[in-house]
Amino acid sequence: MLVDTHCHLHRQEFDLDREAVIARAKEAGVGLLLDPATDLASNRIVVDLASRTPEVYAAVGLHPHDAQELTSAALEELTALAARPKVVAIGEIGLDYYRELTPREVQKEALRKLLRLAHALNLPVILHCREGETQTSSGSDAYRDLFAVLRECLTPPIKGLLHCFAGDAQVAAQAAELGLYLSFAGNLTFTKADGLRAVAKEIPFDRVLLETDAPFLAPQAYRGKRNEPAYLTELVNRWAQIQDLTPEDVARVTTVNAYTLFGIGPAPAPGQIAYPIRRSLYLNLTNACTDRCVFCALSTKDFWAGKGTAPIVKGHHLRIPRDPTVEEILAAAGDPGGYEEVVFCGYGEPIIRLKVLLEVARRLKAKGAKWVRLNTNGHGNLIHRRSVAQELKPVVDQVSVSLNTPDAQQYLEICRPVFGLKTYDSIKVFIRECRDAGLKVVATAVAMPGVDVEAVRRVAAEELKVEYRIRTHNDLG
Repeated sequence: MLVDTHCHLHRQEFDLDREAVIARAKEAGVGLLLDPATDLASNRIVVDLASRTPEVYAAVGLHPHDAQELTSAALEELTALAARPKVVAIGEIGLDYYRELTPREVQKEALRKLLRLAHALNLPVILHCREGETQTSSGSDAYRDLFAVLRECLTPPIKGLLHCFAGDAQVAAQAAELGLYLSFAGNLTFTKADGLRAVAKEIPFDRVLLETDAPFLAPQAYRGKRNEPAYLTELVNRWAQIQDLTPEDVARVTTVNAYTLFGIGPAPAPGQIAYPIRRSLYLNLTNACTDRCVFCALSTKDFWAGKGTAPIVKGHHLRIPRDPTVEEILAAAGDPGGYEEVVFCGYGEPIIRLKVLLEVARRLKAKGAKWVRLNTNGHGNLIHRRSVAQELKPVVDQVSVSLNTPDAQQYLEICRPVFGLKTYDSIKVFIRECRDAGLKVVATAVAMPGVDVEAVRRVAAEELKVEYRIRTHNDLG
């Protein structure tokens, strides 16, 4: 199911065929629609529309064009409307320096009041931000002011969506630092939007939501026509190309994100044993690990409580209540023949369960698995107190090893292995043994602040003579 997190169904452009528009959306797989108000009159309309339409949810607020309407009486009315059923956000609110129909200071003061209302009601915010045609030497005025007001009124991570994003990579990074989600409308599909797509490619996809902004900004295939929620599939296909994901991945991740931020749609099913991403089938054997890396969700209380986004990778909830049996893993995996590879990888170290890993790999190979990869921290020899490379050789084609740092001391500080300082040298031994056993070996490093990834590359390529890959710090899967 897809969720259109920003479409103005209440507008008069849909008065003649609103029910048909919703029906076409459902037929296209868009099951839920979030309709943000823009002025005082539309606040009442969206709340009423949501109350009588199962597929529609509402957000109440004031667009910056109408910020001058925010009198004390209006704020009181908004507070009452925000408490109504199916109102899930305050929005759309923000700053607009393009048309500047309202003075900037009035916009900012209205934004402050509405952010405080959202905080008081524990509701997320839907943010509008549009730059003026000219900018000062200080840079991005509207986004700069927006982020300043957000920091003034709320404490990061901020529960909110920066909708219809059109900023640059630096602005996107600042939004992510604040904890905001981002969404792009049909502008992402425009023929001349290569720059915007380049920005979208760098955004962690677990911070992305889908929107049409209907009736505005129809995607390229419908350019010049009235936009509507059914066209959200155009965004799905474009995101799949940009992020090298499948449309199913895009749908799953963004629907989970909509649930996380707005509480609408299905919750992610907990305890996934087998989970597809792209054209690979991943198998989650255990949550036990001999590292406690500073960048890993296993180091957070939320993961072990199964709460929030900590256990979620590309829309899959990987906190398992217990280690699954061989038969449970095989049943969850199903037919492996439709995937390019089977990957032993989850939140945990799969080689801890070496006997189970080998049996599952053997049986999946017999069922048609084309390629078997093991993602590991490389502690196998220390865990089992023997060399394990020859045991992996018959059923594993590739081993991806998290080398992560260029030296033992930094590995100890960042990965915090239970085996202490000797762990790093043991990982290098494991890599050499797997290489010499004829397995394809790729050493990897997480590009987190403070890690010299080029120095790690030299260890991998020059000392260990294996391939090397940098893993992104903030975008799992």
